[in-house]
Amino acid sequence: MNSTDLFFTQLLDIAAQGNHRYGVVLQGDRDWQLRALAPLLQSIAAEQIFCLGADIESQTNTSVAFNKGHQLLGRECQLLVCDFEQGFDANSFSAASGCIVGGGLLVILTKHAEPSGYAQQWLSRALEKLMVITDGGVLPSLPVVASNPAPAFNQQNIAVDKMLKVVNGHRKRPLVITADRGRGKSSALGIAAAQLMQSRPIHIVLTAPTLSAVKPVFAHAARLLPEAEHSSTRLSFQNSVLEFIAPDELLRCGSIGDCLMVDEASAIPIPMLQSMVDSHHRAIFSTTIHGYEGCGRGFTVKFQSWLKDQRPGCAFYHLDQPIRWNQADPLERWLFDSFILNAELSNGVASQTTHEIVLRPIEKQRLVEQPHLLRECFALLVNAHYQTTPNDLMLLLADEAIQLYAYFEQHHCIGCLLTVEEGGLSSELVSQIQVGKRRPRGHLVPVTVANHLGIAEAALQRSLRVMRIAVHSERQGQGIGKQMLSQLRAQTDYDFYSTSFGATAELINFWCSSGFYPVRLGNQRDQASGCHSIIMLHGEPDWRAKAEQLYFDSLCFALSGNFTALETEVVRSLLANSNASVDFPSGFELVEHYLQGGASFETIAPLLDLWWKRVPKHWQNATPLLIKRVVQRNSWSECVAHFNLVGRKQAEALFREQLTHLLGSINPSQRSN
Repeated sequence: MNSTDLFFTQLLDIAAQGNHRYGVVLQGDRDWQLRALAPLLQSIAAEQIFCLGADIESQTNTSVAFNKGHQLLGRECQLLVCDFEQGFDANSFSAASGCIVGGGLLVILTKHAEPSGYAQQWLSRALEKLMVITDGGVLPSLPVVASNPAPAFNQQNIAVDKMLKVVNGHRKRPLVITADRGRGKSSALGIAAAQLMQSRPIHIVLTAPTLSAVKPVFAHAARLLPEAEHSSTRLSFQNSVLEFIAPDELLRCGSIGDCLMVDEASAIPIPMLQSMVDSHHRAIFSTTIHGYEGCGRGFTVKFQSWLKDQRPGCAFYHLDQPIRWNQADPLERWLFDSFILNAELSNGVASQTTHEIVLRPIEKQRLVEQPHLLRECFALLVNAHYQTTPNDLMLLLADEAIQLYAYFEQHHCIGCLLTVEEGGLSSELVSQIQVGKRRPRGHLVPVTVANHLGIAEAALQRSLRVMRIAVHSERQGQGIGKQMLSQLRAQTDYDFYSTSFGATAELINFWCSSGFYPVRLGNQRDQASGCHSIIMLHGEPDWRAKAEQLYFDSLCFALSGNFTALETEVVRSLLANSNASVDFPSGFELVEHYLQGGASFETIAPLLDLWWKRVPKHWQNATPLLIKRVVQRNSWSECVAHFNLVGRKQAEALFREQLTHLLGSINPSQRSN
């Protein structure tokens, strides 16, 4: 046995004794790496070895490409071998690393090479903090055996009991489970579902941002119900069902099932979660706080505060006890530090005085050399945006077009912006984009405007897109975000500025109040956010009027077609910030007759349709029923079902009452403009 073989043998023994995981880097040429690995591979069962991008498929049953680590979610291994030669994907790597159980190892294969670029420098420095073995070099010191005793109680069992209580106890007492990665929250959902299905006939609805996110839930439920019939979206046992329904479909269906389980809830927009609470009286919300799935305390602060007000009997439980490894795991700590998965907001930054906002660009070299700056900024981004991932960290460092701006007070990051330069494309490329022959990477807004609005100038001009904006939670509501955007425009020189995000009423209103105007609402809901993406611009390009008119015309058409299920709060915000403003339609006295019991809805429907399209701002305060029936053209039967009414007679009486109130709220002098 050579020294490397002995090192791995002793390291595995130390890992097993402490139920911990460790990372090792084999740095050298491929032949030496394979020779060093061979005894380790032989000492571990093949089914316990996973490979990420590593070319040793013949010696393992499970090998995936470097960017396909998510395919390993919900599975466990003792050894994960990673090779970055074909590329590095931080999300994939983070997901795959979570499969390693306590007593297991991560082995990374790298070559001797000077890191090129800031992202490579960051990764290289992170790898240096693991145990590095080189061909002919001195072996690293072995870690000391951990003395952490296993916890005397199992938090997962407590979580399962609390989930059962949601179903067996009083109605309208939802439960929120939060956890770091590897704490067993998804398996707890599966265990609770299986126990409920064994105890009674029950229909459990399971939802999450993506189907892949709930694979572990189905896997653990199926493990406890070996006789159950199951597919990727449904598990049936006797007279009970566990069924996956996507968030947008769930909201369209309304109240279904006996119990609702929501996994990775932080990646679902809060308005959608609130609708779920309203329509399901027995609901469990589960989410990751740290890691590539979760968004941090942005979810816990906003949603849980609302939940406490609306459902005083709600309960909260946090899982911090690892399931697959022991506490103070060295590999978990390294992953969190390396990819800023444990980014924490600074405390005590609330200010009673008005500070002058000074927004400054932070160069990438400074971020690498002073990582605390990056951690401060990334903490805001992780907490503010549910889709911030480890890949965003690497992209920020790697892409020259992306720039980080930040506003600091006494070494604390109060606000920050991520921007990316777009546009400046050639006429030939733009022409090919517009006829569907080319789709260049990046340039999201210019390509979309050129392709879907037919405005080639947008892609020829230089623009700056705000990818992310975040303000410390203790300083929100003070106008800091708007001031940062204003300073960004003052410090830079572009033909126009843009942003794209999942459309919610709160965000639309913020960007409109900052001088941005919408030009496109996406046809499909984003898989992760459950929202339609919206593009908004700032500036006065020659084609602004054309873009706004095309947008408004398409919105008017789609609200009664593709957007019939769009949330009424979003519709209100879009109407409130629309620029159309002309006279009331002629013959409007028929509406007055209808309100007094004459005419019919079918007679006045064209007049109401013309009214909201000509003066959309009048409808910003319209009730959900008015918006659903007039703007989105839901049928009477659809409105009756959506608002839980008895029938058309009750619905139309309520409609008349609300329409009367809306007309009464408009000053008579406004009815001509």
